[in-house]
Amino acid sequence: MLFKTYLQQVASLSEEEWEAASSVFIRDTYPKGAYYIREQQYCNKISFIEKGLFKLFYLHEGAEKIMMFFSEQQFVTDYFSYLTRTPSVRPIQAVEDSVVYSIFREDLEALFNTSKSWERIGRLLSERSYIISVQRANQLLHDNPDTRFDALMREQPELLQRVPQYMIASYLNVKPETLSRIKRRRMGLDSIKPSVHDPIDPDLT
Repeated sequence: MLFKTYLQQVASLSEEEWEAASSVFIRDTYPKGAYYIREQQYCNKISFIEKGLFKLFYLHEGAEKIMMFFSEQQFVTDYFSYLTRTPSVRPIQAVEDSVVYSIFREDLEALFNTSKSWERIGRLLSERSYIISVQRANQLLHDNPDTRFDALMREQPELLQRVPQYMIASYLNVKPETLSRIKRRRMGLDSIKPSVHDPIDPDLT
């Protein structure tokens, strides 16, 4: 199972620890367009994506602003809503037909309380979530559009084939016509502009 293999790379789980977890993780499917969490709902779960793609966004003056994409072998949640137990202001929606394994907050905390390995997994994933959030915020604040596009090509080039151009433009915080000009300028160039935060090593351990 892809989920088990991924977790074993983060922290070594005994068969007993895995069996305890497998009984509380729930396999869910989200067809394209379905909401993982809606605005004003409390996000009380975290999910591992086995297959598919999600976007986290907010609405500003009627326009959709995409903050994050989540794809295979990543965890998806509104972590702020999850931690603060407050209603979400950022919906999460499936961009493709998706399959996830979800665990509710109470069950995850029970795993943390009974297993050092699961406690380690939770800590490492929380640290990575924070780092990615800071990277993303700093890129939007400090990098110019060309540099943000370069970072996308370096970190998630498959998105250009998986989502419409208007979503890529929203994610880069530019207009679609601006994105078209950036692509013409940047595609085929050997030089890549460094971001204020280059991507971290994906190895959580």
